[in-house]
Amino acid sequence: MNRSQNHIRLPQAQWRLIGATIASLILLVGCASVPVSCPLPPTPNIDLPTRGISAHRGGLLGCPGNTLGAFQRAIDRGVHQIELDVRLTSDDIVIVAHDDEVTDKVHTLHISESTLHQIQELDLKSCKGEDHPQHISTLEQTLAIMPHNIWINVDIKNNDPHVAMLVAETVAKAERMDQVIFAARKKAVPSVRKIANETGEKSWVANMSRELFRSQYIDATIRSCAEFIQLIEVPYLPFIRGKPSPETMARLDEAGVRVNYSWLRGRDEEELQQDLQDLFDRGVDFVLVDHVEEAMNAAESLGISPMVPH
Repeated sequence: MNRSQNHIRLPQAQWRLIGATIASLILLVGCASVPVSCPLPPTPNIDLPTRGISAHRGGLLGCPGNTLGAFQRAIDRGVHQIELDVRLTSDDIVIVAHDDEVTDKVHTLHISESTLHQIQELDLKSCKGEDHPQHISTLEQTLAIMPHNIWINVDIKNNDPHVAMLVAETVAKAERMDQVIFAARKKAVPSVRKIANETGEKSWVANMSRELFRSQYIDATIRSCAEFIQLIEVPYLPFIRGKPSPETMARLDEAGVRVNYSWLRGRDEEELQQDLQDLFDRGVDFVLVDHVEEAMNAAESLGISPMVPH
C-alpha cells in the first residue's frame, strides 16, 4: 500500500464528522456581508418608550391570549409594548389569532376557511374573575383599545403580500402607523412599505425571516433595511440562539436596528430581574414576557416605570 492510500483511508464515521464540521462552519460564517445604504430609520413618537416589557400575546394575566381582555389587562399594568398575532379570514378580515385552527368547547374552525361571523361566534374562556366569555377580535377592534403611547408588535403570521397589504391598510386607517411594528416575513414586507408610502407614513418593520444561525439573521436584517429584529431564545441551544453577544448588539446598533427579545417564560421575580438586567445591559430594547405582573415588578425594581396609558 502506498503512502497516498494511507492518507485517504479514514473510517467512514470520521469522514462524516469532518463533512458535518465543514458544513457547519460554512453556515456559521455565512455569505460575506454586502454593504447596504439604508434610509435613516424614522424618529419615534416622543411619547413611545425606548425600552421595557412587551406582553407576549397580552401576557398571562388571567385571560386567554390574544384577546381584548388580555390586552386590556396588560395596558392597565403599564406595559411598554404589546405583541399580538394576526391572520386573515375567508372574507378578507384581519383578525387577532396565533394559529389557523381555533376551538371552543363545541366547535373547531380554520380561520382561513371561515368567515368573521363564524369565528366571532366561538366562545373562548372567560378572564379570571369574570363570567363572560372572550371572543376573537378583529385587528381594527384591537387597535381601538390601544393607548397611543405604547408599541404594538403585530406579527403577520402569513408570509403573503395580500395579507400584509390588508394588515397595513387596517393600521393606516386607524392612524397607528407611527406605533405599530410590522413583524413580517420576506414576501410580506414590500406590501407594508407600499401602503406606508401611499399614505405618506413611515413604517417600522421587524424582520421575521430567521436564518439557521444568528450571524446570518443579523446580516439579512441589516441588508433588508428593517428597523427592528426579533431575536428568539431557543432553550438548551444558546450557542445557536441565546442571549445576544456584545458583537451582535454592536452591529445592530451601528445599523440602527432596534431589538425585541423573544421571550422570557418564567415567573420567578428574582430570576426575571436578573434576566432583564442582563438583557437591557446588552442593549436589548424590549423583552417579550409571558408573566407580565412579575416582569413589570422586576422592571420597576430596575428603574423602568410603567406606562400611564393615553
